[in-house]
Amino acid sequence: MKHGGGRRWWVVGVGAAVLSACQTSDETRLALEDVAAATVTLEPGHCAGVVVEDGRHVLTAAHCVQPQDRRVTLSLLDGSQLEGGYVHVDRGRDMAIIRLDTRAPVRPLEVAAAMPTPGAPLVFVGRNDRPGPPQDALLERLAPCPSLPDVPAALFTTVRGRPGDSGAPLVDAQLQVVGLVHGGAACRIAAPTSGMAEVVARLAHKRPALARKAPPPPR
Repeated sequence: MKHGGGRRWWVVGVGAAVLSACQTSDETRLALEDVAAATVTLEPGHCAGVVVEDGRHVLTAAHCVQPQDRRVTLSLLDGSQLEGGYVHVDRGRDMAIIRLDTRAPVRPLEVAAAMPTPGAPLVFVGRNDRPGPPQDALLERLAPCPSLPDVPAALFTTVRGRPGDSGAPLVDAQLQVVGLVHGGAACRIAAPTSGMAEVVARLAHKRPALARKAPPPPR
């Protein structure tokens, strides 16, 4: 995929800390570019998301979805766009899934099966329409968050996000998605994605009606 006008990263420690020590700098750079390529912007630029698993589904934050939303346009790193529809919205976990009309022309990221542990290193890339270097981050602790009523343990991180980063992925040392930006001061709280791979797998075989568990919280 051609990254026209996108990011070009020289790996000088940034992001490399969470990747395998066996990787070369070139491999690390390419791995981080895969994360950037899989990160999408929800138009008109109000949130982010990430292409996962089979390349036909995108995870984003449920608070980015308005009650009337059925369809959405997504922008990729190279400026091209995809269309899709919401097939799963879980307000209590702040997780939403978009099914794309066509497979995304990027390498999709896997969703981690297990929760990360405190102290785990993470990488945050952020929205593809606001290019910048990837951030090394840490998972500081797991704790409840009042705005995530169905999540026993939210991810409290050292990420330095900005408004509009909601739905952007946090990845671990295996480049698996462990959380999506939820909010809080500097957007440092993330909703864990454990269990979402199974939901995506079910949706890949069946397209259920849109599920809504609660009114959307105010932005």
